[in-house]
Amino acid sequence: MKILILIFYLIKLSISISLQFSNSLQRFVYDDVTDTIILASVNRIYSLNGSNLSILSDIDTSLSSSKIDQDCSIKNKSSLTKSLYYFATSSYLTPSINNTFNQLLLLTNNRTILICSTSNRGRSCQLRSLINLDFMKNSSQRVVSSSPFLPSVGLINKNNQILYISNTYDSVCDPFYEIPTISGRHLTDNDFLSIINLNSGQSALQQSTYTLRLLNIRLIRDFFLYYLYAFEYKHFSYFLTIQQSDIHQTRKYKLQTKILRFCQTLKQPIIKSYVELPLTCGKDYHYLVRAKFSNEKKILYGLFRNTTSANSSSTSHAICSYSIDTIQEAFFQTIKRCLVDGKGYRGLDFISPDTHCIPSKNLNQMNHDYCPDENDRFFQYPIGGHRSIEEIEPIIELYDRVNFTAIEIGSNEKDTIIFIGDDNGTVHTFQTSNTNEIYKQSFQSKIIVDLKLINTIPTLKDAKLIVLTENQIIKQNLSTCEQYTTCNECSTIPLCHWCSRENRCTATFECEYENQRTNRINMCAYIEQVIPQTITLNVLNIELQVMFNVPLRSDTNEYMCGFTFKNGEQLYRTNASLSHNIVKCFPPILNNMNQAIYNVVLSIEHVKGNVTFGSYSLIFLNCSNFASCSSCTLYSNLCLWNRETVKCIFQQNDRFLLSNNQSLIINSQQCPFIYLQQSRNRLAYHVDKTFFVHIEQCNQSVNISSCYLYDHRKRFSLFESNPVLIRSVNENNLCLLICSFQWSNSKNFNQISFHRPLNLYLSIQFSNKTISMIPHTPISLYHCEHMALNCTSCLQLDPSYECTWCNNMCMFKNQSRTCSTNSECLMPIIHTIEPLVLPMNGGTLVTLKGKYFDLFGLSIQIADVPCQLIEQESSTNKIVCQSGDAGSTFRAGMVRLKFGLHGPQISSHEMISYINPKINSVEPLIGIQSGGTVLTISGENFIIGNSHLSVFIGNRSCQLLSISSKKIECETRSFPRSMLNENQTINILFDRQTKLIYKFLFTIVPNPILYGFDKNSQYRSFASGGHEMIIIGENFNIIQNIQLEFRQFIFVSPLYQNNTHLVFLTPSIEELNLYEQQKVEIKIYLDNFNKTSSLIYIDDPMVYELEPMLQPYTSELTIQGINLTSVGHTKNHIIVQIGCDLCTVIHLQADKIICQPPRYRPEKYSKANRLCYSSEHPSIIVTIDNIRAHVGFMIYPKKLIILGVLSGCLFTIVFIVLIIIVIVSLKIRFTQRRSCKTYFCTNSIISHGIQQEKPYLITNSLSAGLPIRSYVNYLQLCYYYNHLTSNKRLFNFKQETMNQYKFLLENNEQLIDFLFKLSIKSNNKNILNNLILTQRYNLKKLFKYNHPLIYYNICILTAYDTFLINSIHSLLSQIYSQLKFKLYNGPIDAIEQVISYYSLNIDTILQEYSIQFKNIRLTVHIDFNNDKNSNELLLNITCLTCDTISQVKTKILYELNSVNPMSINESKLYLLTNHSCSSSSSSSTASSSVPLTRKSMLTKVLYSRSIKYSTTIINDTYRDSCNLLLNDIDNTSEQIHNAKKLNTLQHYGINSDGYELKLVLSIKQMNHADNSFNLINTLQKSCHYCSLTTCGEKIMFNYLTSPPLSNIDTLLAYDRTHYIHLLNHTYEEIDSELGQSLINNNNNHDETFRLFETKAMINSLLINLIETLFKNLIHNDTFFNELMEQYSQVCHQYYAHFIPFIFQNIDCLFDVSIDKCLNNSLNILSMIFQIACCQQYEQECLLCNELLNSKNSNSSIQNCTLLFADEIQRVRLYYSNLEQSLKDRTSSSEYSSTNIGIDKKFELDDSIFHDLFEYSCSHADQIIEHLKNQSSDTDALSIFLSLIKQYRSMELT
Repeated sequence: MKILILIFYLIKLSISISLQFSNSLQRFVYDDVTDTIILASVNRIYSLNGSNLSILSDIDTSLSSSKIDQDCSIKNKSSLTKSLYYFATSSYLTPSINNTFNQLLLLTNNRTILICSTSNRGRSCQLRSLINLDFMKNSSQRVVSSSPFLPSVGLINKNNQILYISNTYDSVCDPFYEIPTISGRHLTDNDFLSIINLNSGQSALQQSTYTLRLLNIRLIRDFFLYYLYAFEYKHFSYFLTIQQSDIHQTRKYKLQTKILRFCQTLKQPIIKSYVELPLTCGKDYHYLVRAKFSNEKKILYGLFRNTTSANSSSTSHAICSYSIDTIQEAFFQTIKRCLVDGKGYRGLDFISPDTHCIPSKNLNQMNHDYCPDENDRFFQYPIGGHRSIEEIEPIIELYDRVNFTAIEIGSNEKDTIIFIGDDNGTVHTFQTSNTNEIYKQSFQSKIIVDLKLINTIPTLKDAKLIVLTENQIIKQNLSTCEQYTTCNECSTIPLCHWCSRENRCTATFECEYENQRTNRINMCAYIEQVIPQTITLNVLNIELQVMFNVPLRSDTNEYMCGFTFKNGEQLYRTNASLSHNIVKCFPPILNNMNQAIYNVVLSIEHVKGNVTFGSYSLIFLNCSNFASCSSCTLYSNLCLWNRETVKCIFQQNDRFLLSNNQSLIINSQQCPFIYLQQSRNRLAYHVDKTFFVHIEQCNQSVNISSCYLYDHRKRFSLFESNPVLIRSVNENNLCLLICSFQWSNSKNFNQISFHRPLNLYLSIQFSNKTISMIPHTPISLYHCEHMALNCTSCLQLDPSYECTWCNNMCMFKNQSRTCSTNSECLMPIIHTIEPLVLPMNGGTLVTLKGKYFDLFGLSIQIADVPCQLIEQESSTNKIVCQSGDAGSTFRAGMVRLKFGLHGPQISSHEMISYINPKINSVEPLIGIQSGGTVLTISGENFIIGNSHLSVFIGNRSCQLLSISSKKIECETRSFPRSMLNENQTINILFDRQTKLIYKFLFTIVPNPILYGFDKNSQYRSFASGGHEMIIIGENFNIIQNIQLEFRQFIFVSPLYQNNTHLVFLTPSIEELNLYEQQKVEIKIYLDNFNKTSSLIYIDDPMVYELEPMLQPYTSELTIQGINLTSVGHTKNHIIVQIGCDLCTVIHLQADKIICQPPRYRPEKYSKANRLCYSSEHPSIIVTIDNIRAHVGFMIYPKKLIILGVLSGCLFTIVFIVLIIIVIVSLKIRFTQRRSCKTYFCTNSIISHGIQQEKPYLITNSLSAGLPIRSYVNYLQLCYYYNHLTSNKRLFNFKQETMNQYKFLLENNEQLIDFLFKLSIKSNNKNILNNLILTQRYNLKKLFKYNHPLIYYNICILTAYDTFLINSIHSLLSQIYSQLKFKLYNGPIDAIEQVISYYSLNIDTILQEYSIQFKNIRLTVHIDFNNDKNSNELLLNITCLTCDTISQVKTKILYELNSVNPMSINESKLYLLTNHSCSSSSSSSTASSSVPLTRKSMLTKVLYSRSIKYSTTIINDTYRDSCNLLLNDIDNTSEQIHNAKKLNTLQHYGINSDGYELKLVLSIKQMNHADNSFNLINTLQKSCHYCSLTTCGEKIMFNYLTSPPLSNIDTLLAYDRTHYIHLLNHTYEEIDSELGQSLINNNNNHDETFRLFETKAMINSLLINLIETLFKNLIHNDTFFNELMEQYSQVCHQYYAHFIPFIFQNIDCLFDVSIDKCLNNSLNILSMIFQIACCQQYEQECLLCNELLNSKNSNSSIQNCTLLFADEIQRVRLYYSNLEQSLKDRTSSSEYSSTNIGIDKKFELDDSIFHDLFEYSCSHADQIIEHLKNQSSDTDALSIFLSLIKQYRSMELT
């Protein structure tokens, strides 16, 4: 209701009506349309006539009261005295058995009344008609509180008819989930009082979230929350409460007043926009009693109390006001602080758990009316502000010994009146402008319950006040002074005032221009005369003399002069003095006055009485504001007209008038008839100009038809045919003529030129054809371009000409707005142009860098082709333009810049050219539908312009792989079915505009067809591999990349292929890291098309040696065996060789092979001059796949050539041969008895197993995955690599001392908390980590410190289990093995072990293009130096020809799979040479040019298969044997300058397969080897928790002081400055055939190719690992996953920092060794996660900032982005989705599990507590002060003081 004017009521003269009731009254509402009052009392509701308070109707509400209601009311009344806060408004109510209390009484929009009572425990809510109270509808829902002492407060939104209601909980009778604290409810017919958005079928526990509830039932009983008042503004609901102080309240008070707000939207729950702020009044008033919101002034008024109790001696009250703008600003700053700045808290404790705010919004997304969008699921809520809305100075402080109970506000434009009621039946009234005067009116009642001002007719007379007490309602008319008509009558009436200006009697508040007073002196006095009456504002020393009709009081300091404009807008006061009944004062100093004449009202104020009386009109003049000469000279005694300046000026004195007599006009008769408004008038050439002409004595008959400008010779003219004539409103007979001249209306101006300003004259033509020229006012015409021909002269012109230098010419300023006022006169310069080669059809952004560019009117030509300027990207130092179309012919030229029409023109020194790219060929021109076809586009000039290049096949893009000037490679994507068997164009688009189309078309064909290759089919292979898998299908010839994947581990290319058949060789189970035969998955990749099947490995067949070994020639040779046909071999698949010739297989079955040997003895050398056998008889070798078995020898008969001369010699030779054969046969039989197992030689790339029957057989520990470290060992290594170690300086503290300190840490939270804050402040990582370890079983409480290192350490402690689930450790193990396998396939630097041929790191890849190497297979004899083993272990290894001797040893020891380290320096490697060599051959005479080796041990038939060596004979100086000792450095090493080359295998001539080496282990290594077997078995059988669960003794954690032992020794013992490893061996060191093949095979192996080749080895495993880490990890039920869901920083630290750390230090998790080459590649893998996950948190995560700001990481980031761009994007997508899902989950979760720390039990080493104890002692003073102030535990303080004393005594000793 609009209240226009409110006035004080008068006690004696007021007209009042009252109505008394027997039952207690509670509340009322008033409807101003029907003039109806609805009154609620105990047990009844009344409808009253607002004019006379007659009862229209009433109803009884006590009928439905139940015993439960009565019990609740009585209990609440009895507990009221124990309440924390006293509420006087309900103190008068007395519960009884039959009483029903009203809780809610609200008017609705449709003239109905909503009534809710305590009956039926708050379920009684009815909608009734306004006047008759007829029943309309009701609701049985719990809406209000069941106790009248715990009220319900509500409001009804006028727009959407929604009831917003708050309830104070009744802990005795109100169920927790049945009645919400705050809710929004419908008032519509169908959903009457139902909660908004409540879904049908939901229980009370599942009700709509459009409510606000306390956190749990305990808070309902213990948390004090009382709702007092509600109002709405715009689309917000506001509620005021008294509630318990929160934990962040720094004040000492237990209770506080709060104002809360939420948005009135149906699409978001209340809690989503809930914000609350403290509200205080002054310094001492914190407890709100009543409040009222003024809709007229948009101000909230609050009545506050300084105590929670009532009627105490110190109780006082105060009233404060808060503008709605201030309130909105406070809420906006609170929301901004939380959502934008990330400061403050959300949760509020009593609604949901209190947590820190997180920044999630930008400032430009918010305003003061901000409400979260319905789709904004990540809005943080509820938000609690702890910065109070404070009103420092209350309006008034009240010290009456009463309790105030009601407040009402009334206001007009000038002042505000406040009514307050108390519990003594008194209404107190005062004005805010005069709080010293308080009027009181008492009623015969105990308490004033409510007050209401009503105003049915908006006049001053009809303001009425309704007063509600506990037993009566009173209506008072407040205005009665109007009946007195004279000042004398009015002055005799108390509280009435004679308003002298309006000349009527009013209440004191009604007189708008005169304040109230308490005495009657001078009320009827008036001003008779004021001298002077006209005053100029330019004079400050004129004193006014004011004379009155009656004598005034002679108090000289009691009066002031008040000056008010007649419109009442401004009021000025000056001091006044009274002398001889004349008041003297000076006029005020008025500034910024824009009128010429001001009518001012002078009044006199009595200071002490605060009374205004008397009124007189004055005239204030401002001469400078007179617009005409006539009006100026009307006040000629004060103002004069200056004809030169065309202004009215103040007349200072007579001397001034005489000195300027010629230019001044004194009287109006001298005023000119017409004149220009400006004193100086200029016209710029070709610039339109408007002139203003004043015409005086301008009557209504004056009309102007045109204006003319012409020179004195009238050679040319400007004319305006439609001038505008404006007649002045303020001054009579004054017109303003506006002549706007446009150069389009000029005549003959182009026929005359002028270089100096030319005077023009202005004439006007009246409608009667009379022409009048304006005298003495020439207009200067000028041309800036003619007045100055250079920059300097232009800038030196009079600034009033407004000429400036622009575009290398002098121009009028308005014609060149882009130029500055004082432009520098410098010539533009072009420094650089990029790019210099452009595509023909344009579209390229060309950048010109230089100085002094002017963009205005700039034209750009590139080789005579226009280039369009891009102004947004250009500046004075840079020009960016887009090249245009140059046609179809080649052109080249310079860049030309033209600056404006008259500006300079410059050209570049560099030439720029337009050329056309050219396509020579595209291969292939056919591809499959699934894509994956790599197109190679050859041509010329591909890298031109901005290098923005796109390739399209039809309308489908082709993914670019590489671009060079002459070649483009791209990979096709999948094509839609509609493009099958269709020819598509191949288009290349350069810089989005130049299109190149290839002349031939690309054909898309269906995917290849595979027969019998699917999930239901199975292939077979022997365990040794090498079996030919034949895959049959169609369209294989069009496939480029064909690979067969085995167990996601090894990729194999086809051995043979044609259009219908693919042949692959199966790998061995050792290559697949399989321990036993099993079924594995195989997948074939045909470009982007793939299909899956399976392969079953079965045991290898056995091929028996022949009996006897020496078989005489026969036509059929039978070889026995087992399982020869298990995998489907036919006779064509079995190869039997006798020497160099084949033994044709004629029959094959499972247990035997029958073949036909060649008829004649095979030659020893093949046609390729290869030695097939060196023994006397050709060997018989059976080959089945990878199985190669030597079964015996074939004896062919000799051809006897009988020569008479040589017969005796031949007989002798035959005899000797027979003896030798007997000896050999005996030895063979002896060997067969000792060993019946056949030696097999495999052709696998790397052998991981050792096939030898030995009791000490060492198995490969990696075949079943890498061994995982125990939890404690994992922790130790993690902390070691994070540079966390224990303090080396330790004191010998007594155990008792340390036990006391441990007890103090475990039982004193204040000490732990303070130590955490100290370590964070000092950035002491060691101490911080030690503290985290001590709190390992209670980690959740550490999140309050919000420190990234804490989050990171928690990841280390809790993430161990995540690697043991979802095969994460298995995938990491496979990536490690595959990567290491690939790296060791190429050369690795032997000295630094950093640079390698294959790598993922561009910085560590071998840059030499001439490196030549090959893989060779060597047979190694392992001498265990043990007499118990009569036989050696045979081992096949794969090495590189460029491996150093130390690298060969390393690979041999790696094949032994020794867990304990074996030093390569303690073992010796020998080359087994020919036994027939001379005794002079030794290691000292070895040369790279003389190969001294023998190829195969089995080919030496004349010697035993097992050669015995004695460790006492073979040594470093062994010269009696032909075995050659191999070393990195010896006297054969090549000298290069001052350094020696390390010896390699090819240095000793070992450059092909079959050479034999011997490794002799030391006794120490033998012990390691024996222990390794047992230790490996133990590791394979034990679990990763063995150190935690199976060990009976205590598990102790301590920091590592040295790095873990490495399994690989390096050449660190050598001096790196004296030895080098030259990898690019010259071709002279290798035979010519091998060298030529190496050259041919390695031309394309450049660095980038090798990077991607290394990536391809692990790519599928890496993608699988990424998906496992993100998709499966979050769904596991572990403590770490719970932390990740609840704390987003844990998720960030895990993926952005912890996972990269594991990659960089994989030996933390696995018991493996990491060399530098492998570590450098793993670092690149770690960067994938760092790049993808660090950018979003760079502002708030310290670890992210360190990474992104590190200069060392720039190259690694670029390297990783080059290789793994898709993987980075994949991780980033997974990470953002996971982060989003975690936010969703967090927003809907209010509870967490009981887990608070890790579940693995171990103890900490005493060194950790020593460090903590020493740190605590070093900060003893701070800790002691903290314990004194914060802790009440004196025992803890005494213990700590005792410990400090012991520490200091120890330190002294």
